[in-house]
Amino acid sequence: MMKLPKRALSAGSTGQTCRLIPVFLLLAGVAATAAEAQGPPGGAMPPPEVALGAAQVKTVPVSYEYVGMTEASKTVEVRARIQGFIETRGFVEGAYIQEGAGLFTIDPRSFKADQDIALAQVEQAEARLKLAQQDLERMRSVKVPGAVAATDIDQKAAEEASAAAALRLAKAQLAKAELDLSYTKVVAPLTGYIGKALKDIGSLVDNGQNSLLAVMQQVDPVYVSFQVSESDFLTWKRETKGGQLTLSQGEKAPRVEITLSDGTPFENAGVLDFENVNLEMRTGTVELRATFKNEDRVLKPGQFVKVHLTGWERPNTLVVPQHAVSQSPQGAFVYVVGDDNKAEVRNIKVGAWAGQDWVVLDGLKEGERVIVEGLTKVRPGGSVVPAPASEAAAGPQSTAPESPAGR
Repeated sequence: MMKLPKRALSAGSTGQTCRLIPVFLLLAGVAATAAEAQGPPGGAMPPPEVALGAAQVKTVPVSYEYVGMTEASKTVEVRARIQGFIETRGFVEGAYIQEGAGLFTIDPRSFKADQDIALAQVEQAEARLKLAQQDLERMRSVKVPGAVAATDIDQKAAEEASAAAALRLAKAQLAKAELDLSYTKVVAPLTGYIGKALKDIGSLVDNGQNSLLAVMQQVDPVYVSFQVSESDFLTWKRETKGGQLTLSQGEKAPRVEITLSDGTPFENAGVLDFENVNLEMRTGTVELRATFKNEDRVLKPGQFVKVHLTGWERPNTLVVPQHAVSQSPQGAFVYVVGDDNKAEVRNIKVGAWAGQDWVVLDGLKEGERVIVEGLTKVRPGGSVVPAPASEAAAGPQSTAPESPAGR
């Protein structure tokens, strides 16, 4: 075996030692970092801090939201009731018109002539009746027995009755002539908006198929109709009858409010005053209608609005904070924390939201503690450290925790 000179060996060892020092320092740093990452002895992670909320029994307000459409409270077709030519039109299309305002004029000359004829016939009938009454009175005034035959008196009495009937007939014909003459002036039947004129000046109209002149709509008050699902409708009826759903204190009926398409709330509340007797079989809904005052005419027929039904409440209702409820393909669930501070997955049946709470129909009892913050760090059966909401490690969760069924 060849031996190196001591000088050469000493120089080589010194150089190798210098090169190994940085490697040892690097390995020492990695080991220290790994030791710090292992945490406490045994390698176990500390239990996560979570915020808890309690399942509570409250009286919660109940509200529903639907899509509705505005409708005119009255829609009237303006029609001609006589035959004639239109002479004038007294409105601007689309205007808001007061009841009784003049809309159209139909040529009145022939109807004025009919009125004059009827008036003359009345005067003739009155003259004949007066003569018959005088003749009958003279005959009855004769005191000489046998001077006037009884048949003559009867004849005059019949003539008087006939003249009286003729006068009544003449007066009826005069009334009809005056009525027809009044129909030559077509006036607004209500206060509201009028649409387009469907007949122009000079058009021939009658009281048949050619009679439609315009359409008017009353918008104060205005109707809002909306469709309620059959399930909601049956729930109202059943729970109202059973006492689970009651009107809030001071309310005599459900309160109806609407929001316009631009998000603006309508200033007036409505009154729910109509329920359709039939169920719409194609959609499985029931039509309801509310009436709103519309003095400023903000609402027009045909607008889509959001309908908010309020004024109900559910007494003795079990609720939990909304943040405590998570969803899975199998339904809603919460993490319940027992006295041993261990988290347990609990499937529940939920109802509607009530403010910041969620109504629980089944699966929980009053007083049970549920996790509302820090859900992403919790595992079923694992221990947790309860902490106030402001100090919980996780804070409000932005994503739902993993479903227990999916693990």
